Amino acid sequence: MPRGRPVVTPLTLTPEQVASLTQIANSRTAENRQVQRARILLGAASGKPQKELAEEVQLSVSAVARFLRKALQIGPMMALEDLKRSGRPATISDDARTWVRSLACTPPKDLPDGPTQALWSMETLAAYVRKHAEEQRYGESLGKASKSTIWTILEEGEIKPHRIRYYLEKKDPDFEAKAREVLLLYKRVEIDLRFIDTLEGSSQPNGTVYISYDEKPGIQAIGNIHDDRPPQPGKGFTRRDYEYRRHGTLSLLAGIDLITGKVHSLIRERHKSSDFADFLRMIDATYADECRIFIVLDNHSIHTSKETRAYLDTRKGRFQFIFTPKHASWLNLIEAFFSKMARQSLRGLRVNSKDELRDHITKWIDETNEDPVPFRWRWKLDEVHELINSLN
Repeated sequence: MPRGRPVVTPLTLTPEQVASLTQIANSRTAENRQVQRARILLGAASGKPQKELAEEVQLSVSAVARFLRKALQIGPMMALEDLKRSGRPATISDDARTWVRSLACTPPKDLPDGPTQALWSMETLAAYVRKHAEEQRYGESLGKASKSTIWTILEEGEIKPHRIRYYLEKKDPDFEAKAREVLLLYKRVEIDLRFIDTLEGSSQPNGTVYISYDEKPGIQAIGNIHDDRPPQPGKGFTRRDYEYRRHGTLSLLAGIDLITGKVHSLIRERHKSSDFADFLRMIDATYADECRIFIVLDNHSIHTSKETRAYLDTRKGRFQFIFTPKHASWLNLIEAFFSKMARQSLRGLRVNSKDELRDHITKWIDETNEDPVPFRWRWKLDEVHELINSLN
């Protein structure tokens, strides 16, 4: 009988086998191949058609039939494991495998005749191995190595040279101290909010203002050359021509009041020291003179420039800056607002000019301030440290 033909002999399982197979089928740690096979055996024993089983485990009907035939021949529990196939045993030595793994851990650009790509693929690595196997005296075992052979060797060492996983470098030697200062300010906000039932206008608890500030530069004013085509029955999506026209960029200077959730903003052509000083003047005019204003911000040069310091000298004691650590702007809550803005206001936006983009952003911020939602920091300092350590 051909190997792919459906199996007609019924499969029977003992209660013990059913219990063991059910445990494997529901396991989150078992090998995917074993989980598939356990589900096939349980389904076949319950009388499910092989076509239905194949759909459930995402295999072909012929693959399911071959496996069930093996289960009938050697027993269901033995069939969970692969049988050793006939043929010549593997001849790839440990030295050869080590050489392949060493190549995989070496960027292609660092090899004299490596391929012109940033990362290895299985295909290019296999080709390089075949090309150099003879000179490394591995010609007999690796001279005809296939992609699957290379993949198997790398998988044994859990090496995946074709993939990238990002980490976060701690560039600031004072990271812990700066992070603690930022998080202590967020804790103060949380404590103050516990004593506030209602807020009117710009009134602040204990005469203190907390602002989370940053710039969003390079917001592109992109316009269509040809009109969008709206959704229609049978074509339920907006259709857009691939060509577009650039009208320039704008920079948004924004700070969110951590008590009220109100967003203060300026939109400028760029973000220079003079623009940041204008933002500080706007904040200064917004709140009562007796308030002290704490601002969380990053280490951009305009925040400590000569022009900025000159303005601060005219308002001594009014502002206190809390700087986030270098390379850690994600500690600043305004980043959550910018993310919301990118999703809700800027995604897919097309405008005819920078003025239209400016009006669009201004209107969206005004609408946001009609029903402001304060952002809250929920992580503790030790949780921040755990995140940093996990990414390094």
